[in-house]
Formats: sequence, C-alpha cells, structure tokens
Amino acid sequence: MYNLTVLIVDDDKITTTILSKMIEKHTLNIYIASDGQRGLDAFLATRPDIVLTDINMPVMSGLTMVEKIRKIDDSVKIAMFTNFDNKEYLLQAIQLGVNQFFSKPFEKNHFTQVIERLCNEITSKHEVEAALRRQSNVLHTINTMANSFLQQQNWSQVLNEEMLALKSASESSALFIFQNDNVYDPLSAKQYLALNDITYAFVPKQITYKKDYLMRWKQQMRKGQTINGLLEDFDASKQRLLQEFAINSLLIIPIFSNNTWWGFMGIGNSEHRRFNTSDDEMLNTVARIIGSAINNQKNLQSLEMTSALFNHTVDGVLITNADNRIIHINDAFSEITGFTRDEVIGKDPKILRSAVHDKKFYQKMWNHLNTEGYWQGEIQNRKRNGEIYLEWLSINAITNTQGEIENHIGVFSDITAHRSTEQNYVHLATHDMLTGLPNRVLLHDRLSHAIQHAERFNKCIAVIFCDLDNFKPINDNYGHNVGDIALKMTADYFQSVLRNEDTICRYGGDEFVIILEELDDIDNINHIAEKITSITTKSFLIDGHPIKLQMSAGISLYPEDGINAKSLIHHADEAMYKAKKNGKNHLQYFKGDKEHYCLTG
Repeated sequence: MYNLTVLIVDDDKITTTILSKMIEKHTLNIYIASDGQRGLDAFLATRPDIVLTDINMPVMSGLTMVEKIRKIDDSVKIAMFTNFDNKEYLLQAIQLGVNQFFSKPFEKNHFTQVIERLCNEITSKHEVEAALRRQSNVLHTINTMANSFLQQQNWSQVLNEEMLALKSASESSALFIFQNDNVYDPLSAKQYLALNDITYAFVPKQITYKKDYLMRWKQQMRKGQTINGLLEDFDASKQRLLQEFAINSLLIIPIFSNNTWWGFMGIGNSEHRRFNTSDDEMLNTVARIIGSAINNQKNLQSLEMTSALFNHTVDGVLITNADNRIIHINDAFSEITGFTRDEVIGKDPKILRSAVHDKKFYQKMWNHLNTEGYWQGEIQNRKRNGEIYLEWLSINAITNTQGEIENHIGVFSDITAHRSTEQNYVHLATHDMLTGLPNRVLLHDRLSHAIQHAERFNKCIAVIFCDLDNFKPINDNYGHNVGDIALKMTADYFQSVLRNEDTICRYGGDEFVIILEELDDIDNINHIAEKITSITTKSFLIDGHPIKLQMSAGISLYPEDGINAKSLIHHADEAMYKAKKNGKNHLQYFKGDKEHYCLTG
C-alpha cells in the first residue's frame, strides 16, 4: 500500500500538533516546518504528496512558498489555512493552484473528510500507476525470458537470473520453485529455487504435502488451479508456513510438463497486496514457458514453447518471421483487434496501423528494435471495425546462434480503460466533488479563454458572483447533510436555467461563480441574471425540512469592469458584498446601475 507523505507548514505549534494527530491515522510520514523557507527546504528534501500551509508566517509567507513549490511540482496537493477575510490573498492562492482551503479555527469533521478524500485520491492514483508499471515490466520480462530460454540448450542455467528479473518486475519480495518427487502421486516436493528479500525468512528444502497440511493445495494444483490469497485468508497451518516464508500475500501456480504436474512456482509479498487476475494470467504464462522448457530442452524452439506463451495470457501476442509476416497469433489477439487467424496469417502487421503516427515514429521504433533487440511503448492501432484504440506494446527480436533475427514477438494490451482512469483523475482535479461543477482552477482557465474569444470577436462577458445569505443557519440548524443537499440542488437549479455556452463553478463553501458569454446587450444579461436569482422564490423540501434560499449576487462586465480573469472575479465579488450591505437577497452591478454601462439594449 502506498505510504503518503504530508508536510505541515505553520508557525503555531499548537496547530501543527493538532493537525499531526488528525493525520496520523492516514500516515506517519509527517514533516513539520515553522515558516515558508523551512517549508520549501522540507518540500525539496521529502517531496510530500500533500502540503498543508498557513499564509502569514515569518521569513517567507505561505503564498511565496506555494509559488516556488508550483514552479517545481504542479501536481502536489496543496491546502491552505485562511480566515477568508483577505480576498486578495485568496485570489492569489487560487491562481497559484491551491487545491483546498480551510478556515481557522478548524472544523474537525470537515478537515477529516477533505484529508481522507485527498489521501484516497493520491493512494488510488499511485496504485493504478503501480499496477500498470508492474504489468508492463512483467510483460517485458516474459518476452526476455522466452528469448533467453530459446537460446539456451539448458534452460536451468539462466533460470536464477530470469527469476530474479521476474521478482523485481513484479515488485514481489519472494519467489520460489518446488519440484515434485514423482510425477504420478507425489508425496513431497523439493526446493528447486528460492529467492527472498527478507533475511530472516526460512524456505524449507523440502515440503511434505500431508505432514505440512497441504493436501488440499495438492489436489487443486493437480487440477491446474492456482492458490491466491492474503495471510488471513488461509487456515492456521498455512499461516504458519507463510510466516516462515515472511510473506503476507501469496500466489502459487502449478507447473506442468508434457501434461504432467511437475511442481509449482510461488510468488509472495511481505506487504498486504493481493495479486489480481492480471498477475495470475501473466504468471501462468511464465509457468507454462518453464514447463515447455523442461519438456523440450533439446529443441527449445518447438511450437509447444511458443504456444505456452501465446494461448494462456489475456494479452494479445503475434509472431512474425524474418520477412516481417505474421506466422502466429493467440486468441487474445483476435479478441482485442477483431481480426481472425485466417485474416492476418501471412500479412504484414501494418494492417493494424491507424495513420495516427507518422513515418518518423515507426523509423524510431525500428531503429531501437534493431539496435537494442526490443522496443516497448504506447501506440495507437486500428481494430478490424475501424475503431482506434490505445495499446501498450512490447516487441522482442529473436535471433539464431549466428545473431541473425529470425522472428519478432509482439505482446500488447488494450490500455484505453486505464487512460480513461487517468482522465478521471484530471476530472477530479478540476471539478468540485460535491456538486460535480467546475472548481476554481477550471473557472480561471475557462474565463481566460472566454476573454480571448470576446476580445477577438468584440463580445461582452458577464461574471456573476453568487453567495447564499442564509446557508450558515441551514447548516447550523439542520446539519451538514442538509446543507450539502441544498448546495447540490442550487447547482442543479443554476444548470437548468443557464444556456449551454455558460459556465457555472462552485467557488467554495456557499459561493458560486457564473460566466455568461456571447452577450449582445444589457437586457440579455438582466434576463439571464433574473433566471438565476429566481431561485430565491423557490421552496425546497430537504429531509422533511422546508428550505427557502436567499442569495446576494454581484455582476462585473468585460471589458468595462476588467480585462482579465482576476479583476473580473474580484469586482464581481465586490459587487456581491455591496448587495449584502444593501440588505442582501438581491443583484448588484459593480458600477451600481446597469445604465452606467455602454452596452445597452
């Protein structure tokens, strides 16, 4: 499991102590700095996943520190403590890419929920990245292993080296192979190979199936079944065995040679990381390669060897000959691409090209393949139905004893879904979790683009800053759950009355900012603004409580009230505060009256 690192920067020792205690359940990797300069130094030394910082501190302010950090790392999560009184500070922090704001004093439940969400986002992202990395590394290792076994008269001479590479690629702490004492009804199995990172681990030279309470495992493996689980999934006798091996998760794959159960390969982790279906399939491929090598030491280029690599993996595989013509594919190749065996055998792999990549891309790929003997990377290919998909491709060159290339083996997987997961993380970074609306980061980006468009085509833009006047009493009287529902209903209502070209953002708390584009006259603005403020005439029933919202709103116009995103938001905010001072629950232009604008109906 990924171990988070958190940096807290605050000159108040009481605050840092309280925050540390609240974060300890998520991670013990907590670093504390008392000012911005020390915080920057600590960031460079520890490269944390989350930075929690105050604004006003000696030596260097929190804002200056954040500015310097963002020049180094634009993805680290940054949360800032503020009392929200100084809007200039707040706007500057938003422009610097601060992800979250907390008011002082802290509301424990809110702080805990936000930190937990940030931790979960970071952990999930790292787990997805780690799984993709392991999968890619293991696939490359399998290709190299097959190549190595093919070129060796005695496969066992390179077994230790290849298994070390496999253990490293799969990021496991232990790997072992046991050979049965006979192929008919084995009573025991002797250690053939054992690798373990844990110095105190004990791997027995021999296991006895009955004596070591492994009869059930024996029956499963004879049927070709794998054993997969965490320490706590097994009974007491198995747990003792795993503890001797110093592993907390285990995957055992039976090895068959010539359809006879030869023994088994096991791989384990000292961490509580469960092996998934992909791990199972890839390690089954390794076991079949080993089984074929055992069965065919004198002729390691037999079709049985390649069939083991081909037909028992979820990844697509193809082999080409020296003329770069496809001579074999596996079932997964057809499942992924839609091409049948008859449609591709004898063809050049160019039939999969999508025309997305230019000649330079393929020249670079082939140059690396010819000089290094392998190539791996992302490539966009085309399925039989014309659909373009993203795949991770590994190609290995197979040479004969004279060093001449006889074959190429390509192994690929469809990673379109994984890329979609990455896009989900981008969505999380630019959208509010509660309402699903764009957040401050996306607001500034869209407003900047809108200004460029308006300047080019001589159009007007309106920025409306909305604040719910009575949101705090709703929260206090009915609880945060009702408050959250009220915010979501507000967001839904705004979306229902706005046009497709308009943008609505949850700015924070009970504040929303709306961008109106393609405006021709002031009456057009008034018409849309009246739709927005009509929410104050509606009544909502939330958890049995009748809720009627009150809202103050301020409007600034481009270009009269500002020519950049910062000034337009700031002036709309000022107009909103004027509306509050003038009795709340109404709309206020920054210049006071719509007649003061040259844009008239």
